[in-house]
This record gives sequence, structure tokens and C-alpha cells, in this order.
Amino acid sequence: MGRRELRGITFHAEERIAQRNLSLDDIAYVYAHGTRSHNGGALLVHLGKRDIPPEDRRDQHRTRLEGTVLVLDQQTGGYLRTAYRNRSRGLKDIKRKTKYARPKRQRPG
Repeated sequence: MGRRELRGITFHAEERIAQRNLSLDDIAYVYAHGTRSHNGGALLVHLGKRDIPPEDRRDQHRTRLEGTVLVLDQQTGGYLRTAYRNRSRGLKDIKRKTKYARPKRQRPG
């Protein structure tokens, strides 16, 4: 997994990984090669087409991981909260700002 390693996986993440037919090796690959960004109080790791090394681009097992997003805790980045796939809009949705700002609470008069 390179110099960074996952320290743990939540029960919720284990369920989602199984539902999405991802192995721990797949998670390690995305974690090692994906693009990292912070959003919504979490560290997100997204594996895009350009993140896949040239030597792996002909490997169907690796190219099917395109669009996979790992959601990790923000403090350490070592604990996997969940994982999902979004091939068509994965990174665009991550980078998009929220449409409406959260309203500020008014103090009573």
C-alpha cells in the first residue's frame, strides 16, 4: 500500500465493500494511487482514469476500479468509513461546492 496504510475499517465500510464487490486489495490499490481531497469533514480518495498507472491500464481488474471513492476520517486518514463508485461524476461531485450556505443561527433578542 505504499508509505501510507489503512489502520482500520468500520463495520459499515465492510458492508459497503462487500455490496460493491471490492476486495481489500482493491481498497489498498485505490488508497495508494487515488487523488486525495478534503470535503465534508472527511478525507476522500478518488481513483480516476488518470490515476491508474500506465502499466495497469490494460489490466481489466484495475480499470474497473475507476471512479471508486474511499471516505476516510479526516484526523488521521487511516480509518475507512465507507466506499462507493461513481464513474461518471465522481470527482466532479466531490469538488462541487454546496449550493446553499448553512444559515447562521440568530440569537434571541
